[in-house]
Amino acid sequence: MFPVVRAEVLRLLFTKARPELYTRELVRLSFLALRTLQDELAKLEAANLIVSRSNGYHRVYRANPKHPLYLTLRELGRKGGAHPKPTPRPLPSRKRKRSARR
Repeated sequence: MFPVVRAEVLRLLFTKARPELYTRELVRLSFLALRTLQDELAKLEAANLIVSRSNGYHRVYRANPKHPLYLTLRELGRKGGAHPKPTPRPLPSRKRKRSARR
């Protein structure tokens, strides 16, 4: 049908209770590398299956409800969403460790 990466991105965007997800959320939830996810998002956006907007800091993605395949993909995502998925890893802390300099 299509690659595992594409299936995972579509599952997240077409089944999440939250209508929009930003790139880092998609990385954390999908366990995909950032560049892999960015490449797939660009392909899906070029196909008009998803749409994005920027809030000045984050790029936010959502399923395109105006696409002719929207209802079909939503149903596939719903059926695929019934299968257990791994728990997302926690986001890393941005706090820096202090050095022992004096």
